[in-house]
Amino acid sequence: MDLTDEHIDCLKNQFKIDEILQSIGYCFIKILGQGGQGVVVLTNDSTGIEKAVKIMKLPTSGGRANRAKIERLKNDIEFCSQYNHENIIKYQLYGEYPNDGQRAQFLYAVMDYFPKNLRDVIDESESYSPEQRLNYLIQLSKAIKDAHNKGIIHRDIKPENILIKDNTLVLTDFGIAHFKDSNLTQANDLLNNRNYLAPEQKNKGNATTITSAVDVFAFGLIINECFTKSNPHGKSYPLISDYYPFLFELDDLVEKCLNSDSKNRISINSTLIEIKNIYQNLKSELEKIKDSFTVPENLPEEFTDSFINELLDKASQDIYFVTNDRKLIENKRKYNLNYRREIGYSVTPYLRDLTVRTYILKLCQKKYNHEMDYEDGPSLKSLDLQNASDLQLYDRLVAVLEKYNACGKRLSGNIRKYFVNSLSYHAEEILEIIEDECYIDEKILENIEDAPILWLTIFILEQDIEQTELINNIDICWDRTISYLENLDNSPLFEKETAFQMAFEKNIENICQKLTNQWGGSYDLFEDKIRFIFDEPSQFEKLKEYGFQLAKPYYVFEGDVIDLFKKSRMIDKQIIWDLDKDWDIRILLAKILGLKKIK
Repeated sequence: MDLTDEHIDCLKNQFKIDEILQSIGYCFIKILGQGGQGVVVLTNDSTGIEKAVKIMKLPTSGGRANRAKIERLKNDIEFCSQYNHENIIKYQLYGEYPNDGQRAQFLYAVMDYFPKNLRDVIDESESYSPEQRLNYLIQLSKAIKDAHNKGIIHRDIKPENILIKDNTLVLTDFGIAHFKDSNLTQANDLLNNRNYLAPEQKNKGNATTITSAVDVFAFGLIINECFTKSNPHGKSYPLISDYYPFLFELDDLVEKCLNSDSKNRISINSTLIEIKNIYQNLKSELEKIKDSFTVPENLPEEFTDSFINELLDKASQDIYFVTNDRKLIENKRKYNLNYRREIGYSVTPYLRDLTVRTYILKLCQKKYNHEMDYEDGPSLKSLDLQNASDLQLYDRLVAVLEKYNACGKRLSGNIRKYFVNSLSYHAEEILEIIEDECYIDEKILENIEDAPILWLTIFILEQDIEQTELINNIDICWDRTISYLENLDNSPLFEKETAFQMAFEKNIENICQKLTNQWGGSYDLFEDKIRFIFDEPSQFEKLKEYGFQLAKPYYVFEGDVIDLFKKSRMIDKQIIWDLDKDWDIRILLAKILGLKKIK
């Protein structure tokens, strides 16, 4: 803290700093902190070892309030001098001044010097790894747990009362703590910092009935603050996962700590267990993921060891996040799917082939269900594998699947069921699609090879592939990552307008503009779809007729066109046509408008 010489002299006189330090053999270095009733001073002894000395001025009058204050100060000193826990401050020397039989004016306590407090860590959080902050929180929860086990409620847990030196954290300032069997607490006491009060502490006349749950509430606030720099009071507050997606589990813990009903609030024992589990699992899994990456040789010289290590750390966090967070699909609209696009990701051959196989299965199901939807009933007739032409269709499917290593020696049961029970012309359509390498590239591979992590992951999960299949099957695409060397931090989780996304949206808008220019109507852009509105139904009918004309000669295209125009509906004599951005617009409409070749 920066103080003027005049201010320092004033504090020295007010708290008799030089006299007290001389009496216990310490030399003044500087003022570390001050309050209305006390000051903390950095000192050293004759050997040069630095210590912090806390000096507290005793009230001069003898009223009840002052007597209680004196007793609280003495309780703090007695507790912290006798209590032995690695995460609770230890007073090594303490006493009264003067101690010559006269009425004492001051209390003092000598302790190890801790250069920072948790407020400093929060303010400088970028300098501390998430793992380091988690470690500090584990130490804090250990301190709170041990105090609670001894019947002590701290009641003033805040970052300023949590001291840090290197990798060690200690909880301090038990001056307003409630000690078991103590009668100091009065009904209307409101003692601690209002920013860290539990709801029940704000009720007048409630001070004597509060429980250890108030410390848990303060701890929950501090957990969130360590990662968001925000005190999460109120219904809406920043989530830790908003800043660190891979720490999504902490949000659930914070919610349990901040339960408005103290009786339903998680205990500090369970809190410690949960945060230790999060830390240990995270540390173990991140190390495993990091070790699984193969760093290519002969990287550009800009890829220093520290740069590579930073990149691998981020990639490990990404993959931990997407393989463990069960709310990915639920939060799709919330996330920027181009998050961390500067790191390219690709799937393993196994997951690539599984994705292709799953898509082929869904395609077979779609054609089968399409046949079942006919008003006159299905005209399904199983392929006759004794017939040469039908057997040829079957063999073509097997060849495709073997190309993607999807079936081995025999056809997958579900794919076989739907394919063999399709009409021959539907089977032909399926084959023309999946034999077209460009089609597979467009529909599948461009989404899972050289893609941002969330883009890739959500695409795979939307194919109804289990999240467990992602584990050990996602790797860094180094070629892409190298090309984005200078932009390692340019894609925040919630920033939608990245260059990658803007190019995609521009393409979509061009298609929409061409359609409305050519066929009339208007369109509205939404997050995941486009709505076309035709005031004149005849305009839409002309477009529909044109689409079917294009589809007739192309079996591969016919079913898609039928499904596309099924998405229209009439409301108040207007045609409303809601289409998906990705496939309906980018592929099908582009083909109808001549912007893509019909295969």
